[in-house]
Amino acid sequence: MKSIAFFNNKGGVGKTTLACNLVSYLNMHKGKRVLLVDADPQCNATQAILDDDRCEAIYLSNTDPTKTLYHYLQPFEQGDAEIALPAEPLLGTGNRFRTDLIPGHPRMSIVEDQLSDAWSDLQGRQIRGYRITNWCHQLLENVKDRYDIVVFDVGPSLGALNRSVILACDFILTPFGCDIFSLLGMRNISQWITAWDLQYMRSVVDGISDNPAAFQAFKIVQNTSTKHRFLGYSVQQYVTRQFKTGPRPVKSYDEIMQQIPSTVREAMAPFTTTSLEAEDLELGHIPYLYSLVPMAQAAKSPIHSLVNADGVIGSQYAQVKSFSTLMSGISDKLLRNLERA
Repeated sequence: MKSIAFFNNKGGVGKTTLACNLVSYLNMHKGKRVLLVDADPQCNATQAILDDDRCEAIYLSNTDPTKTLYHYLQPFEQGDAEIALPAEPLLGTGNRFRTDLIPGHPRMSIVEDQLSDAWSDLQGRQIRGYRITNWCHQLLENVKDRYDIVVFDVGPSLGALNRSVILACDFILTPFGCDIFSLLGMRNISQWITAWDLQYMRSVVDGISDNPAAFQAFKIVQNTSTKHRFLGYSVQQYVTRQFKTGPRPVKSYDEIMQQIPSTVREAMAPFTTTSLEAEDLELGHIPYLYSLVPMAQAAKSPIHSLVNADGVIGSQYAQVKSFSTLMSGISDKLLRNLERA
């Protein structure tokens, strides 16, 4: 099983749209068992997949027994260091994305306080700090026999919650927007991971030396050399114009797009395996989709599955078909990178 965090320090880049549609495509058309975990307190992935009645039953009336991500981490608020397992994802048979889901919860922002405290405890070589910080590793160990891939949709924060997710994940995938702040976000990510990875491994080495039995007894990442490796990037929501050679981004976007490959190579070099070339990392470019995104949101459907009953008319059919072809290509590159990395 492989785990991937969809992450960019810059919001508004179409990250959740890509995560939900790509996971759906892998499940529906590539024969993979993929779980989506909504680890963003804003719960955008959950809102994209579940209808309003289901969300109201889960979050407001409490008449739906579905367990959110907060449920699994709630023991931290009572002082426990283990999450509440086993994991019981919401099955994809009940949504149009055909994707198993662990829904998010706004209270994950509050749990982040416990994760920040745990990081301090970890640096003080207290075993409870290691265990809480490794909550995501605990979760992945619990579901590893059920899925081929687990995808985490996380927010743009460089905080304790995202650190704990990325620590446990095998890979990072970064959707870009065509703006300078996405480029800056990539550099922030690199510096941020480098700093806390060094702190973590120093604490682990010291912790194993102090108490090797505890590290064998609990599910704790002991070596980050195979974690948070860079899997690739996409470029989202650029605007195109028709030229004789075909559609191309307008000039303002094109100038930024030209900077993305070199920025990626420079910033993510410490996390990129030598088996992946620069062209392997560029998973695909996703043009601005105009009305298809709000249509899919209203229908609670992946874009590649939109049909006439959802409101698709005229030239939109070609857009849906083109998007489906694009998802197929990105899926193939992603799966190939997973095999080679």
